[in-house]
Amino acid sequence: MKRIFFYLLPLTLLWACNTDTSERNTENPMDANPTTETTATFEIKLDDGDAFTHENLRLYPVKASEAFINGNELPSKMKSLKEGIDTRGFYVTEKKPYGRFDDAGAVNSLTVQNKSEETIYLMQGDVVSGGNQDRVIAKNLVVPPRTITDIEVYCVEKNRWQYRDESIEGEDPEAKKKRKIFAFSGYYNVASSGLRKTVRESKDQQSVWNKVGELTSKNNASTNTGTYTALSGSSEFNVAADSYLKFFDGKVDELDDVVGMVAVSGKKVLAVDIFGHPELFKRQFPGLLHGYVTDAVTEGAPVVLTDEFMTKYVKRLNNKFDRDIQSKSDNDELFRYKGQVVHFSKL
Repeated sequence: MKRIFFYLLPLTLLWACNTDTSERNTENPMDANPTTETTATFEIKLDDGDAFTHENLRLYPVKASEAFINGNELPSKMKSLKEGIDTRGFYVTEKKPYGRFDDAGAVNSLTVQNKSEETIYLMQGDVVSGGNQDRVIAKNLVVPPRTITDIEVYCVEKNRWQYRDESIEGEDPEAKKKRKIFAFSGYYNVASSGLRKTVRESKDQQSVWNKVGELTSKNNASTNTGTYTALSGSSEFNVAADSYLKFFDGKVDELDDVVGMVAVSGKKVLAVDIFGHPELFKRQFPGLLHGYVTDAVTEGAPVVLTDEFMTKYVKRLNNKFDRDIQSKSDNDELFRYKGQVVHFSKL
């Protein structure tokens, strides 16, 4: 088995998608103008070893050039949503007017208050627990210090619309009231690649609920409220997932030029996640890994994509992505903040 590293040159990222080897040449928009060459290229090195492969999951680290990393310094200072929830003065709540409008309360919108001095990045696919029902973040968002804004979300807990009153011994009424207002105190993880893709492409609540039901049912994690976060309560899922999580634990800690991963299972590329800076990638990786592992446990298979296929695949994708990254407008895959790359994902 070999390991593939993708090297990013300035203003260059990797574009990839779910790929079946038997269908990879059918109606592929990336094949348009195949002789057109762009200035940026990927360098792929094949390395013996299986350091990033475990059972049904293989991860390919994406390495960036020094120039690319230096050109995206802003993301290096951003905290993840998980870190944000633990930051004093940062709150995620059910939709609140706070003097901005008259209506309040909505299934597909939450309010984010950032009274701290930190800049917080909310990634499409982040799952928060609490409030009147658990939610998944539907849009990428950077929340600067001392701002209040709303964020688009989808429900991942179909059968609940009330606050879970988890009593705390000795808590005074005022503290309890404040806890209820700032109700989203739990960060679950990044959703599975399949659920993230459903959120992105369907933009439909029922489709999201259907996907959640499918994932929880396959992992014997069904509950009365139908929440995605019930996966954490399934002993069957946890036993399988822990094997992956332990294997990959600490593997990116010393990789100072790695900005993302390509996740593969069976004959599919599950997801590509690339960040503008290694520091932001490291903050997001634990949550992302949980999502990749959920895919591998739920419907994964031994990896059959070869190094030869991956090499050809990346070369074929290079021209397409280079045009995307040089575009002035972002899309569902590419998210920038003040002109700098924060996150690119392909599902």
